[in-house]
Amino acid sequence: MTLPQEFWSNHALPAAIAGLSAAGLAALLTPVMRIIAIKAGWVSKPIDDRWGRRVIPRLGGAAMALGFLIPALVVVPLERRIVGLLWGAALAFLLGLADDLHRLRPYTKLLGQLLIGCVVVMHGVRIDLIPWSWVAVPMSVLWLVLVMNAFNLLDNMDGLAAGTGALAAAFCTFHAVFSQNWAVMSTAAILCGTCVGFLRFNFYPAKIYMGDSGSHLLGLSLAALALMGTWSHSTQLLSVLAVPVLVLAVPLFDTLFVTIQRLSHGQHPFVGGSDHVSHRLAILGLSVPQTVLVLYGASACLGLLSVLSVGMHPFSVLVILLLATSLFVVVGGYLARVKVYRFEASVEAAPESPPGKPVTRIATMLWHKRRLVEVLVDFALISSAYVCAHLLRYERGLTPALQELLVRSLPIILVVKLACFAGFGMYRGVWRYFGAADILVLFKATALGSILSSMALLFLWRFEGYSRTVLVIDWMLLFLAVGGVRVVERFLDEWIKDRATQARPCLILGAGDTGARVLESLRYDAGTRYRVVGFLDDDWRKWGSRIQGCPVFGSREELAPLLDRYQVRDVLIAMADPPGQLLEHVRQCCEPRAAAWKVVSAGLTAM
Repeated sequence: MTLPQEFWSNHALPAAIAGLSAAGLAALLTPVMRIIAIKAGWVSKPIDDRWGRRVIPRLGGAAMALGFLIPALVVVPLERRIVGLLWGAALAFLLGLADDLHRLRPYTKLLGQLLIGCVVVMHGVRIDLIPWSWVAVPMSVLWLVLVMNAFNLLDNMDGLAAGTGALAAAFCTFHAVFSQNWAVMSTAAILCGTCVGFLRFNFYPAKIYMGDSGSHLLGLSLAALALMGTWSHSTQLLSVLAVPVLVLAVPLFDTLFVTIQRLSHGQHPFVGGSDHVSHRLAILGLSVPQTVLVLYGASACLGLLSVLSVGMHPFSVLVILLLATSLFVVVGGYLARVKVYRFEASVEAAPESPPGKPVTRIATMLWHKRRLVEVLVDFALISSAYVCAHLLRYERGLTPALQELLVRSLPIILVVKLACFAGFGMYRGVWRYFGAADILVLFKATALGSILSSMALLFLWRFEGYSRTVLVIDWMLLFLAVGGVRVVERFLDEWIKDRATQARPCLILGAGDTGARVLESLRYDAGTRYRVVGFLDDDWRKWGSRIQGCPVFGSREELAPLLDRYQVRDVLIAMADPPGQLLEHVRQCCEPRAAAWKVVSAGLTAM
């Protein structure tokens, strides 16, 4: 989209200057508020069920409020909706400040949030596409309250809420530019600048927290901006919902995930704890900066998806939402394995069968909630692949006739392919151990599902109006999508272990079958804290090659230099009967460097 030169000079440049001014003002005010908070004793102290273990001032929300409201009042035209946003931001800040200083009851705070949402909606900030005000008004209020609480919950690790808010505000700015909405663009740019200025002191190790006052202000402002951007001019409800949901997907996912986990484990959903997405990633081994940067990356990717969804066909937007939802469900299932609640039972423990009754496949699938989640994920993937196949085949767009054919045939496709998946035992496997044999089963299930779907369309409608090319594309997309989803857990296991700061670097001597199995065992076993940096082997033909991504550096003569270069603490000799000369060489290299060494076998399961 090409914007006129007048827009850039008259609107975009002043908005950029306003954003930079807000960043500078927030950066100047934050140290001042830190000093005031320390002198007044307004600090956050360590609590057993919270993540932080340091005493940190928590008046950062005041610096954010001044950094946001002052430039907005000076620069942004005070139209009706902007006035409502600013009033709401100020009231949200005061409500959060009261909670920071006096600890309001959860239900008192919720009532205040609802009233603030009503004030904002009364000024015209609402979902415009819904014609019935009796539906649009409560939905808009609930949206504002939801995002306020989402950022309140997301503010659980140094720099997480501020950085995520800065990214969300930046994407709101872009969408406002796309629609040439000067007021929203300037307001979003100012909010982005405020977050960036505050983040200078809030990133790890944080010198000050934003507190509930800052998280309430940030959440309310972003929720309102999300209802005032480009997408409000769309004529499709799906597009209206897609952009704000994608822009704010990370805090919304964290809120939904924590709520479900707490309720399923008998915990109160409105009480703080160390069970958030960020905490679970840190427990798995990532450092605080790594955890925050990973969630920044997720926010940026989802924001880019929101950019791509603008102007797309509704079916394309539906595919994006289904795929994003499926990925969140898979990641949520992976993170749910992390034990964070006291007396939590093993996630892999199966429920006891009723006495005297045989266990059927259907009963097993119903008892295991994970299996139901797998079925729902496949449901979304089958739908997405079928829609994508039509979009790829008909590049010029789907006519109303094609859309009618797609909607009519999709239930048949879903029933046939889900039945094939169940028949081939795809809901009896464990995704974490997805391997070559499972890929073959997946190939057979998807191929048979496509063949039977084609036969069903031929029998029911004689293929009138349907494209055989679509079914071929659909089979290829579904095979890739379902296979890709099933390797996500394995990929996350390996990726996190390779980057875990607590993991002990180790070397494996022996780049053969035993060494490969030892490496695989270390990666699969959640109890290990080893990070394999590479292999050594006396066979020169293996030098320079890689085993499951780990390099083979060279012969045993490279052991001493590698121990120093990578600060290796453990050496694992993966050989069935290692020669004594090799053992003596390893001992002479390891003992002066206080590195441990041992002979391991292919049956290694824990270290």
